Amino acid sequence: MVRASCYHRSMTPRPELLRQISRLAGQDVFASRFGSLDTAAPSVEELRALIDERCDEIAAALVEEAAASDDVTSPETAQAYLDDRLRTLGDILTPEQAERLLTAFAGKTSGW
Repeated sequence: MVRASCYHRSMTPRPELLRQISRLAGQDVFASRFGSLDTAAPSVEELRALIDERCDEIAAALVEEAAASDDVTSPETAQAYLDDRLRTLGDILTPEQAERLLTAFAGKTSGW
């Protein structure tokens, strides 16, 4: 399980992290809320709000990514893939969000 730190300093997330969140949550949704990726500067709290609202869509996008990966060949490798992706999102996710994504992902990949 991914554990997020309880202390989060105010920061603007790295551009590559913003690209990932935009892709997972939906580029149109991201752009309508924060503007172009080139100029977007959402806070961690704003990104968490977006993740809360788009959790199901993010889980579905993660499942699609896992299904397209040559490295994912079983439920175990799918779980390892998700664990890695959640680590990449790091401090952006709250523990509750990580748990929601884990649960949704498991439900969508249980038949693999």
